Amino acid sequence: MPVALIASGIFIKAGEINAFAFPLPSEEILSGYELTVSAMGKNYTFSYPEIDISGGRAYLKNCREVVEGIYYDTVKKPVDAEVKIYPEREDPFVFSNEKDGVGIDRERLIRDIDAALYKRAAKLKAKEVVLKPTETVENLKKSTYRLTSFSTGYSSSTEERKRNIALAAKYIGGVRLNGGEEFSFNEVVGERSEKRGFSGAKIILNGKFIEGIGGGVCQVSSTLYNAAVLAGLTVTERHSHSLAVGYVEPSFDAMVNSGSSDLKFVNTGEKPVYIVVNATGEKITARIYGEKSDYTYRRVSVVEEYIEAPESEIVETDEMPTGESRVSVYPKRGLKSTGYIDVYKNGKFLRRKKLSADTYSPMRGITLVGKGA
Repeated sequence: MPVALIASGIFIKAGEINAFAFPLPSEEILSGYELTVSAMGKNYTFSYPEIDISGGRAYLKNCREVVEGIYYDTVKKPVDAEVKIYPEREDPFVFSNEKDGVGIDRERLIRDIDAALYKRAAKLKAKEVVLKPTETVENLKKSTYRLTSFSTGYSSSTEERKRNIALAAKYIGGVRLNGGEEFSFNEVVGERSEKRGFSGAKIILNGKFIEGIGGGVCQVSSTLYNAAVLAGLTVTERHSHSLAVGYVEPSFDAMVNSGSSDLKFVNTGEKPVYIVVNATGEKITARIYGEKSDYTYRRVSVVEEYIEAPESEIVETDEMPTGESRVSVYPKRGLKSTGYIDVYKNGKFLRRKKLSADTYSPMRGITLVGKGA
């Protein structure tokens, strides 16, 4: 191999940068030398002082950071598959396909730069690699198996109550709940106020039916509660009404209000689940989708005891003729009940799990008696 003899007696191989007995400045050694890196159609040129010498070898300062910069300047990121949810559809999911990306091989480029500087090469082309998306349509579809569907009817409700139910259902719409995440009804639906479109309708408060903003929303939360337990989700907060309701069995209602009472449940699995709620004007349906499971669930409501209503209150009124009477509020029995969920695996009964024990107050009736002319 050809060599050059330096006055100091140190031999240097042609084309190689080595230490000198009396070192020349890096600027002189690297004078006129440039390395151009071509990456994804862009060129990046480096020279002294970006290229320097240490221990007799040329190196690119902060090489890893430089390569990272080139990567992020040129990368065409992959596109994950996505799913959009249309709650009003029988099959609510519409998928968009994933797309591969492309970028430079960063570790390979670091090694190639070192080799190019050693050889005093002038040009270097970065190797490209395919970047795969993290979410594919295939994976998304695995998480969109219908685990359960639960409906309650409200066709006989007032128009105000129907509007409240439809609005609460719309606020929920379609929600993706990732593994470990908790769903909060109050956070998703938000405050029930006239400003947000909710109307006045009958609500239950302290054992009585009164007029309140957002009446009917509890039917949405109760419907969703039943879907959640039937899908095997872990309920972390649920409250019963003070009076039994007619749209679900005892111990399977879920009372909510904007201030303190919420419905919450957690997806304890690793894969996402999708919550889809839709109201038609006659019924509200909560559907929950996820990865197909060997487990299925059945609700069991057991009434332990009935509590008789007290004797109806008699209220005299001048608005009715003497001798006439009319029931203004019908009496209603109270009760004590327990809610259970039966767990099955591949159709075989495994166990019965207690969900709650609840007491619903009786309601005193009111009879109007006429005292008028």
